[in-house]
Amino acid sequence: MPTVAETIENAVQHHQDGHLRQAEQLYRLILQSNPDNPVASYSLGIIAHQRGKHKAAVKLISKAIVNNPQISQFHNTLGLFFEVLEKYEEAVAAYQQAISVKPDYAEAYHNMAIALQSQNQYAAAFDKCRQAVSIKSDYAEAYNTMGFSLEKQQKYAEAIKYYKKAVQFKPDFAEAYNHLGVVLNVQGHPAEAIDNYKQALRIDSNYAEVYNNMGIALKEQKQFAEAISRFEQAIRLDPDFAEAYYNLANSLRDETRCTEAIEYYRQAVRLKPDYAEAYNHLGIVLNAQGGYAEIIENLEAIESYKRALQLNPDFAEAHSNLSLVLLRTGMLIEGWKEYEWRRNPKLDINTYPHCYEIPRWDGSCFNGKRLLVHYEQGLGDTLHFVRYLPMVKARGGTVILEARKPLYKLLQGFPGIDELVEASLDNKPVVKFDHHISLMDLPKIFETSLETIPAEVPYINCCPKKTELWRNKLAGPDYKVGIVWAGSPSHSNDQNRSCTLKYFELLTKIEGVRLYGLQKGEAAEQVEDLAEEMTITNLGTEFEDFTDTAAAIENLDLVISVDTSVLHLAGAMGKPTWALLHFAPDWRWMLNRQDSPWYPTMKLFRQKKWGQWESVFQDVAEELRTMPAKHKIGNHKLNYKQK
Repeated sequence: MPTVAETIENAVQHHQDGHLRQAEQLYRLILQSNPDNPVASYSLGIIAHQRGKHKAAVKLISKAIVNNPQISQFHNTLGLFFEVLEKYEEAVAAYQQAISVKPDYAEAYHNMAIALQSQNQYAAAFDKCRQAVSIKSDYAEAYNTMGFSLEKQQKYAEAIKYYKKAVQFKPDFAEAYNHLGVVLNVQGHPAEAIDNYKQALRIDSNYAEVYNNMGIALKEQKQFAEAISRFEQAIRLDPDFAEAYYNLANSLRDETRCTEAIEYYRQAVRLKPDYAEAYNHLGIVLNAQGGYAEIIENLEAIESYKRALQLNPDFAEAHSNLSLVLLRTGMLIEGWKEYEWRRNPKLDINTYPHCYEIPRWDGSCFNGKRLLVHYEQGLGDTLHFVRYLPMVKARGGTVILEARKPLYKLLQGFPGIDELVEASLDNKPVVKFDHHISLMDLPKIFETSLETIPAEVPYINCCPKKTELWRNKLAGPDYKVGIVWAGSPSHSNDQNRSCTLKYFELLTKIEGVRLYGLQKGEAAEQVEDLAEEMTITNLGTEFEDFTDTAAAIENLDLVISVDTSVLHLAGAMGKPTWALLHFAPDWRWMLNRQDSPWYPTMKLFRQKKWGQWESVFQDVAEELRTMPAKHKIGNHKLNYKQK
């Protein structure tokens, strides 16, 4: 009859050969005669773990430890099984016991570090790995874990050092190459990151996470087609890889392949129902796909943003995006509340450069007090919202408006302004005040709905002397049209909202119409570039500030402009104005309408497809052909009445 030692040896051999049933029978046979045999209990625990019975495995390993607490491997294995059950505190305690039995147990230190990482205790994890490598200086896995701990603490330069040590000691360490690529990309070295990802794939060509990470680096280099290919490969290797679907959708959106992007965002949230970022981006692309003209897409976008906020109530970007779609769909009261999130420091939105400890105005009466109303965002936003200042003045004391230099003279004497101060990006206004508020907070203060928009025009008037000066310059019988084709290049969406002068060539061929450019900046040079192809006089190069722009507009019959400050100025002056809007325009132009509730004399011409201006200008040309005749009839009636 074989001895216990011989039976154990036989059982171990079966176990190593993968014959779990035979091994288990032998281990149980040992326990029948020797119930306290720690090796048999431990080995049965390993078999239970291999069969996915992790709770049973913990009980069996614990029994082995009771029978022989001086075997460090038992404690270490117990820690590993606790980790599988996501009982990280118990795992850490088990590893500590392993180390107390064997103080130079490097693997136990490393395993403890991994458990601590699972509890987001990255500094403690790093310390344990440091103890591991002090025992085993070529311990590549521990160096990799040290790098990851530093990465999570955003100590990227240090992390790179330890990842490089990991691959130095283990050149076929694909995981370390992958993590090295991640931190290099975060540090702004995408090309170097891609080299490390390629090295990881040479070691393991089926490493889905590496394809995903390489796609991220390629996307940041604007190599969208290559990025899309990598994300698709990641998904082929791992069809349940939610992050890869999300990243693929982002790249497709950048390529304006919105329909495809929507489906991949939806797949991402199906796989990961708590994926707040994917819900947020799904909302963004639903807006873009609908062109802000389809109410169904916008309502679905609202639901996506709200789902993101249920998952993460402090998700500033989702709040901001939700505000815009609410405003766009006419839900103004709810939209203004969400719009306050634009000031959240987590968002990279250039709203206003200065902060004040003085309290923000809440809309209450401020008799005897001084209120600073400051500009926010672009010049057009100031022109849009100064309409509220008479309403502000009606609630109290002194109203001080801070305005940027190009608008300073235009707004002098504006109703509701007691003091006007010129804005500076570098310095706060040198003026005393008791409260402050942004111009763009005023719609919320006054609870503006579609029915209560203060839309009386004109609310901006021009200088009489300059008006007379520009009247002499613009004398002539033609129907005079001022045009603007480009906004500021620094605008985040300028590539979509602006067009080129070339599109206006169609309008120059309309009999009785003469075009005058109101364009400033680099885009004005297009007039000279196209001088042989189209006749246009650009006035913008002569403008000193917006008082000249306003005076010129006053002497025109019509203004046609892309979404710029000049468009707002013409609307605020009550001038007949045609807005040229790209497929996904700003929230204030609303949905499914050709008019603007903000500007009664404005008509909106919208792109029917993303980036296609041709149909917009065909519609403009068709309507503009009727204007000279209408203008002559109007002048004839006016002259008749005067006689």
